[in-house]
Amino acid sequence: MKRRRKVIVEIATSADGYIARLDGDVSWLDRPQRKGHYGMGAFMKSIDAILWGRKTYTKGIEMGMKDGGFGPKIKNYLFSRHRNGRCCLDSSW
Repeated sequence: MKRRRKVIVEIATSADGYIARLDGDVSWLDRPQRKGHYGMGAFMKSIDAILWGRKTYTKGIEMGMKDGGFGPKIKNYLFSRHRNGRCCLDSSW
């Protein structure tokens, strides 16, 4: 029998349920990091894929994230309403 994959959802949202303000600002995410970075290192080692929305991925690239996200062992899937053309800055997807 094929082993079922486990799906884990990790989403950063503000109290109103959005990641960005209407103008696209995400400065509320820039906060002092706790020791252990809220367990993100261990979490990232436990996953093998990330599902990105186009706007989130593009914002990550704008903020300095390297193309592909979090390393070569993690598969990245980009979801967008755009069907043609490059939708993301510096992206080779």
